[in-house]
Amino acid sequence: MEKVNHQKIIIGTLLKVLLMIVIIFILNSWPNIKQSFSGNVPAFSYWLDHSFKISNIILILGFGCYFYYKDLSDQKELIEKSKNTDQH
Repeated sequence: MEKVNHQKIIIGTLLKVLLMIVIIFILNSWPNIKQSFSGNVPAFSYWLDHSFKISNIILILGFGCYFYYKDLSDQKELIEKSKNTDQH
């Protein structure tokens, strides 16, 4: 009997969330990044204040939960399909 591999799901979810954090940080800081190319680098705290707002944190947590649930349900579905094919 196959079991759900929670460790694999958690690692996959964390990687997706980290990628999403990087993308959100780059999109929210793009004006600062463009400004830094010309030599006018704002303080790092200024970048963090504009990138990690409460709305972005809620978005990251929401998508993290969605990614976990989606991977968990997909893996359970695959286990059920393999059980059904083994019985026939």
